[in-house]
Amino acid sequence: MSSGSKTTSIARPRRVSGRASSESSGSGRDDTLFGDLTRPISADRQLVTHRGRRWILGLGALAVMAALLAVLFTLPVKNYLRQQEQIEQKEQELAVLTAANEQLARDVARLETADGAAEAARSELGVVLPGENRVSVLPGDGAPLPLPAGWPYDAVAQIVAVRAMPFSGGEPTTTP
Repeated sequence: MSSGSKTTSIARPRRVSGRASSESSGSGRDDTLFGDLTRPISADRQLVTHRGRRWILGLGALAVMAALLAVLFTLPVKNYLRQQEQIEQKEQELAVLTAANEQLARDVARLETADGAAEAARSELGVVLPGENRVSVLPGDGAPLPLPAGWPYDAVAQIVAVRAMPFSGGEPTTTP
């Protein structure tokens, strides 16, 4: 035997032509799909009794629903679009880094050869082979510019002199 509860002992209302019998409850109850939603609620069972307060409660419920919709739909869509932009940026960064890695791999392959190592030693370390002379050219110390006297050369000479002066934080001064 089954140990479940019996449902046959629950009294069911009798139906008369698609409606519940009004004999059992006396209230004219509607058993249709939307019967509970369309039936008037007695005043003592209403949550909000004044019509104006019902509108405020309805607007509040509407605001809560709008907030829920925003949280459930709008914010995830914005987050998805923001993530797509971040993915595009990261893909661009990846392309730049991949190109840099390829250039470094080419440099390593060149330096692993004897000619590449000799070239790097000459350019980076200044290695000179026997029989070669190394000539180093140092930058000049800003020799004065020989300009003729007279207009516009005097103005150019003053500009060059001002630009050659070290900056001391204040206004540079010139003497004519």
